[in-house]
Amino acid sequence: MRIYVNQIGFDFTAEVEGMTSLFFEDGSVTFEHTGDPDLELRLRLQDADGTLCATAELLEKGELRSTAADQQQLPVGAEQAVRRKRAKQTVLRAIHDCLTAFTGAGQPWGILTGVRPLKLVHGMLEQGRTPDEIRKTLADGYRISPDRIDLLLEIADVQLRAVPDLYQLANQVSIYIGIPFCPTHCAYCTFPAYSMQEKHAYAHDFLKALEKEFVAVGRFLREYGIPVTSVYLGGGTPTSLNPPELEFLMDVLYREIPGGAAWTKRAAESPVQAIVGDDVRNVGPAGIWREFTVEAGRPDTITPERVEVLRRYHVNRISVNPQTFKAATLKAIGRGHTPDIVDRRFHLVKEAGFENINMDMILGLPGEDLDDVRHTRQRIEALMPDSVTVHTLSFKRTAVVNKEKERFEIPHTQLVRMMMRETEEWARGLGYHPYYVYRQKHILGNLENVGYAKPGKESVYNICIMEERQCIIGLGGGASTKLIGPGGRSYGRHGNPREPKAYVETIDAVIEKKLDLLRRLYESVLQPSR
Repeated sequence: MRIYVNQIGFDFTAEVEGMTSLFFEDGSVTFEHTGDPDLELRLRLQDADGTLCATAELLEKGELRSTAADQQQLPVGAEQAVRRKRAKQTVLRAIHDCLTAFTGAGQPWGILTGVRPLKLVHGMLEQGRTPDEIRKTLADGYRISPDRIDLLLEIADVQLRAVPDLYQLANQVSIYIGIPFCPTHCAYCTFPAYSMQEKHAYAHDFLKALEKEFVAVGRFLREYGIPVTSVYLGGGTPTSLNPPELEFLMDVLYREIPGGAAWTKRAAESPVQAIVGDDVRNVGPAGIWREFTVEAGRPDTITPERVEVLRRYHVNRISVNPQTFKAATLKAIGRGHTPDIVDRRFHLVKEAGFENINMDMILGLPGEDLDDVRHTRQRIEALMPDSVTVHTLSFKRTAVVNKEKERFEIPHTQLVRMMMRETEEWARGLGYHPYYVYRQKHILGNLENVGYAKPGKESVYNICIMEERQCIIGLGGGASTKLIGPGGRSYGRHGNPREPKAYVETIDAVIEKKLDLLRRLYESVLQPSR
């Protein structure tokens, strides 16, 4: 199907194409009037004395099939950036309503395209808005469906119970450590990850460069008296490191990053309470980490020796990720392990004493149907991890599944949405509740990714990074540092080189740039706000 879009009075090509494509996933959107299109979408935007008025008309073979209009008042003296943002919203609402009338179904997230929809809710809660006021804003202003609004409000409540001081975390940081090595590269993945053969060539130099970054960042944190909320060791796959390499990394982490000694003492004295506790379970004295997570996402890298290192260094949350329990899919997407390996590695971690284990699953994997997803859920239910993260497949620009789409049979939108509905019912039925949500560009079914957890098992780091209420300092390969001020305001980001060789060769410049940005933020924004 070919859809011709005629914009009159504005040019929001990317946004208009994105919204239109959500309704016609197999269609081709064009802004050039050539040939005879199947559908024509006529859009007009006018500014009538400070009132923005947008109209949308959909014609099929020249016959008017649906129409919609939207308008909103501009603030007096609005700057150009505000005018443009409001104009986009007005146009997108008109498109959404027009195409909803034509197709008979709206989009679950309405006109919202952002990765972190919950930030809207937290912003309004911080302003003192009531749940009813928030519902009206999300429905009228963004066209979000009632069930997604319910989800956002529920998750916001869970997050504020799990991290009661979420709105006061601007003067703390969390630490992300990126280990860019993996046994194989999954077809859907774009995280920096290099083969085990490349790892042997680069691991030593990479870890020594990482040590330099730890030393510099640890010195900065001590100089400014900044507490660390949580630590997350991700990648790639951190457990691609062999036990001596993993131990070296842990030694450096505890030596250089403030709070490690206090975390060790707390974990040794009261390991259960460090994870669960009461409603303020994740708030402790400043300077003690609230959580230490390791992403052991590839079950084929989990060995007794590696698990022992993680246990001795008081990791209290670990991920063992199957993604699916269908053997043929695992092979097709390059996971490199079998379903039975997942079971054995999960039991290995459980028997080692870890009391907060997460598992990931992905909906919409190539060739999978509803029965395949049901089978994966059954296998996960037999293990009963403490949390389950439900991802929806997204077509990331450089992922194999996107670049080579002809190789893969991808489930259609309605099937994926059914997978999500069933999985939500399944998770809630087992006593899990949703505690964080995020979206991605080009995600199947225009859906979302949701983290479910048993009460008291919510990940502090996941909440902090998704709601962007504090700086996340990224160390290692491909890690991003997010500069966040009071109220969740963004002051930019800084990314480390993805390739280990580039990271090693530029580490001094990487450190210098990162510390310069962090000092500016703390001296000009964060410290004056105390």
